[in-house]
Amino acid sequence: MTLGDMLKRAVHSDRLIIQEADGREIYRGYVACIQYHDEIDAGREVKRFGLATDIFRKENRGKYLGSQQKPKTEVAVENISDFRFSDLEMLIYTRIILEGEA
Repeated sequence: MTLGDMLKRAVHSDRLIIQEADGREIYRGYVACIQYHDEIDAGREVKRFGLATDIFRKENRGKYLGSQQKPKTEVAVENISDFRFSDLEMLIYTRIILEGEA
């Protein structure tokens, strides 16, 4: 299956991570925004795919301070039990690992 085949079946609002076979990340964002990244070849073969998550502490950023605050604090998987579930925020991605080199 090629990357283009997968993207045709994806929902535009899904978050996506595309990585090279060596683990180097080449894209992180929404499926709908990948059309603006010409350097990604949709004809490349997919080696494997699955889910990935980023877990953060939920922070009250205020109504108008969204981008002015420091980046969210990521929580290591080993420390999740230190927090209440309501204090955490999770982003779920589809991770695609491509075959070979570009």
